[in-house]
Amino acid sequence: MRTPLPPASETRPRLTGRRIFALFAVFFGTIASADAILVTSAVRTWTGLEEPSPYRASQRYNAALHAARAQDDRGWTLESAVRREGRAGVALSVTLRDRDGTPLDGRTVLARLERPTDKRADLSVALADAGPGTYAGRVGAVAGGQWDLVVEVREDGAVAFRRKARLVLN
Repeated sequence: MRTPLPPASETRPRLTGRRIFALFAVFFGTIASADAILVTSAVRTWTGLEEPSPYRASQRYNAALHAARAQDDRGWTLESAVRREGRAGVALSVTLRDRDGTPLDGRTVLARLERPTDKRADLSVALADAGPGTYAGRVGAVAGGQWDLVVEVREDGAVAFRRKARLVLN
């Protein structure tokens, strides 16, 4: 013989005000928790402003234009080469020539590998004279990914020539 089934109203839990409140609390609590984690992560990893005073940077704009014109008037050309050495190291090589193609020797050349996403990861190296118009240096422990290679030639303590190029290191 079959046993009769209980009425449907007895097998389903009743939807009461307390249960609805609990469902809403769990739902919005989960969303609020996820938002709190994301906001905390964003605030902790924010490196800050790239320029501390945009107003002062705008005041230096005319000087930057003048320096760019002076750099173009020199007619110098710069060729750079970057290659991996081992698992983590990077060898940098720069060739500097004047307008006529004559190698420029005896210059102070500095190179920087700048991480576009995090200025805290930037790496600097002074390049040594390695031949006629050629300057070379080595940077250890460079992570893979996108980098900006910034090369500066200094004369009398001021930047006389500057080039920036995007590169990808594997």
